Amino acid sequence: MAKKPVLNEQAREIRTKKKFGQHFLHDRGLIDKILRLLDVQTGDFILEIGPGPGTLTFPLSEQSVAVFCVETDADMVDLLAAQPQTNLTVVHADFLKWDLPAMFPKTFKVLSNLPYNVSVPITARLLQWTDRIPCMVLMYQKEVANRVRAQPRTKDYGPISVLTQLFYTCGQHFEVAPGAFRPPPKVMSQVIRLDRRGEFLVPLEGLGWVDRITHRLFQQRRKMIGGMLNRLDWPEKSGLVESYVACGFSLQARPEDLSPNDYANWYRTFMESYEKR
Repeated sequence: MAKKPVLNEQAREIRTKKKFGQHFLHDRGLIDKILRLLDVQTGDFILEIGPGPGTLTFPLSEQSVAVFCVETDADMVDLLAAQPQTNLTVVHADFLKWDLPAMFPKTFKVLSNLPYNVSVPITARLLQWTDRIPCMVLMYQKEVANRVRAQPRTKDYGPISVLTQLFYTCGQHFEVAPGAFRPPPKVMSQVIRLDRRGEFLVPLEGLGWVDRITHRLFQQRRKMIGGMLNRLDWPEKSGLVESYVACGFSLQARPEDLSPNDYANWYRTFMESYEKR
């Protein structure tokens, strides 16, 4: 595989910016491992978020794929745009304020060494396009990765666990030591592959409902749901309580006791009762 010494030299000269949460990979063996996890096929369209100096981007673009990068750091955009790659597109934008352009294909994969300070909001935004994203390979701070993968009744289980697992299964994963980055972060990292479910636990339009209810309930994760529902400021609150009880859930249950499938059942029951009103 061809090397890019000019890029490597330029990348070493660029100072990372703390405000962007930048930590650049420099371990080529690890880079190859991440790309293998993505399982790139000829003709794939890859969205990369926060490519930095291109340590993942350029090895990826050497394959027969189209790579589309969204980068918020103007210096990195200039560095990437200066490379003669015909299958690489780079846009300067804040991903959290960016929307898919009309030219985007119906199906694309996602790759990202996520900026750790905004990794959860980025994940939540990606979930809005689940119907177009069959798989994602994402690197998180380890404690955040644990939250994404967490199971009910564990300390890491929370809204992002529920939301992600409504639509994706958490597949292969591996840890990355601080020494693989420049500068090294103070925490361990973890790479996860997310594979879209063959059948979603809720329709995509139910994402917002589950997002709102889980965030409200998990603000007091150790309290009983029955008591919280009585105090909750929520449109159609009576329907919310009735649908919860109709699912057969205990009023003494806590938010962490309900599985993603339980939250999905609650949503479906609520919507059925709402449509009958």
